[in-house]
Amino acid sequence: MLSQSHSESAEKRSFRYFFLLLRAHWGKIFLALLALVLDSLLTVMRPWPLKVVIDRVLSHKPSRAPLIHAWLDSAPFTKMQILYGSCAAVLFIALITGLISYCYTRLLGNVGQRFVFDLRRDLFAHMQRLSLRFHDTQKTGDLTTRLTSDIQSLQDFLANGVIVFGSNTLLLTSMAVLMFWLNWRFALATLSIAPLMFWIVYRHKLLIKHATRKARTSTGLLASLAQETLASIRMVQGLAQEGQIDERFQVQSESSLQAFLESVRYQARIAPVVDFLAAIGLTIMMWYGARSVLAGQLTTGDVVIFFAYMNNFYSPMKAISRSANTFTKASVAAERIFEVLLRRSEVRDRRPARLAPRFKGIIEFRDVSFEYEPGVIVLSHINLCISPGEKLAIIGPSGVGKSTLVSFVPRFYDPSAGAVLIDGVDIRNYSLHSLREQISLVLQDSLLLSGTIRDNIAFGRTDATDDEICAAAVTANADEFIRRLPEGYETPVGERGATLSGGQKQRVAIARAVLRDAPILILDEPTSGLDAVAERTVINALERAAAGRTTLVIAHRLSTVRLADRIIVIDGGQIVEEGTHEELLARKGRYAYLHQLQVSGQGPTVFTTSEESRELR
Repeated sequence: MLSQSHSESAEKRSFRYFFLLLRAHWGKIFLALLALVLDSLLTVMRPWPLKVVIDRVLSHKPSRAPLIHAWLDSAPFTKMQILYGSCAAVLFIALITGLISYCYTRLLGNVGQRFVFDLRRDLFAHMQRLSLRFHDTQKTGDLTTRLTSDIQSLQDFLANGVIVFGSNTLLLTSMAVLMFWLNWRFALATLSIAPLMFWIVYRHKLLIKHATRKARTSTGLLASLAQETLASIRMVQGLAQEGQIDERFQVQSESSLQAFLESVRYQARIAPVVDFLAAIGLTIMMWYGARSVLAGQLTTGDVVIFFAYMNNFYSPMKAISRSANTFTKASVAAERIFEVLLRRSEVRDRRPARLAPRFKGIIEFRDVSFEYEPGVIVLSHINLCISPGEKLAIIGPSGVGKSTLVSFVPRFYDPSAGAVLIDGVDIRNYSLHSLREQISLVLQDSLLLSGTIRDNIAFGRTDATDDEICAAAVTANADEFIRRLPEGYETPVGERGATLSGGQKQRVAIARAVLRDAPILILDEPTSGLDAVAERTVINALERAAAGRTTLVIAHRLSTVRLADRIIVIDGGQIVEEGTHEELLARKGRYAYLHQLQVSGQGPTVFTTSEESRELR
């Protein structure tokens, strides 16, 4: 998992990024904030018409209405005129606050949706460009949760939480100011309980945030388990291990449930505490207000205003406390999102990086070493030169660094030491995009995307014409089986190519590589898992695809070696043997041993007959 600790600089960078996304919407945000302020000012004026009626119509006392009290007290209005005016004021305030509420709700909702749209776009783009070392250490389900559920939490907060928090905060401030303006002693007595209430809300918000963070992490792990299981459903069902997976899912679900229940427990605890403290505040107000009216220090209308404000004062506080869960979820979601956004790819363009020219295909590994972690050596001092158009096979036991060596060419990783050169130039001097544009890949697991077969072949070159797509399929021995499909090239491909056989998927992948017409071709054991007939067809297609291209072949099965002009054997992180098939067999070394194990399965005796060599060639 990603580290939960954040440095101060990382937090500053996350806030800076947040405001940069909002910068394009400052106009709408300003108008929404202005509307919120006007709404709060009008809302605090709602009980004042009732005070005017009580003081001027019923009690014949000064109104003390803000801003207009001097005019109102001196104007020659009759009691009925004041009553009708007060009723009209109530309706007017309700109408204007309704219109203002519509405006800021729509403005903030629009800003929130566009902000989330931009954030999701940037997060997905950033995830795609992070180095493979990052993706090797992350769970796909957890990253997907950050891209979906976490962003949804931000969206919920921006759509509702900002309005609840902003409007109620402004309302609290406005009411407090007017209460102190009316009678500061009464206001102090009435609001004496407020600091304790604020502290309790803040304390519970921290507890909710901690519980929500655990719940989010647990949800990410749960999503990862579900994603891994569904991606491997054939193996799960084939081995009849549904029960074992159910137990693992149940354990992880229980962990997620407990974290969410803890958050719910803290959230449920806030409301009754706030209600009880609000009752204490109302009791103090009733006692102090009644005594002040009897002593002639306050009017009945003043007490009515305080009573209305007290009810409205604690209601916003309860609303803010209830929105603490939404705010906390958004806060934790923002942390998790920015954890990814603040990660920088270990493989990135140098400054300045130039566009790569059309490669001739000379590849050189110059004293290349690599460590996945400090002290864990994978490759050590690799020196290798591959000529233009040469086909090099790389073999060796599993885990010795064959795929890692080949991964240096498209810069999936950068070597810890040394350099990889193409046509005599360090590939780190080229931009990543222009480098990878000239490399084609056919992997062991030929992943196909949802879409049609035409879409999958053209994935690496979207501007290809229909004739070029068909020609690439012919070269890859794929055209014949594609035309037999119900919809031909427009046949939909299921997720990960599930509707096609292994050999068919490989031939589509080869057609995709051929269509790119790249000078460098990388083959990562493309015949693994195929039957003899499919393997023969795929190898024939690979021979056509590799013609005229510098080709690197990772060969776990020696049948693939016949594509190669030269073979290297890697063991212990170093090149231990190099030569042609016949030369390496004659040396009776590591290659001959691996060959014997795979061909005969009877021990170290080496077959070197000419008939066998012809078959391999």
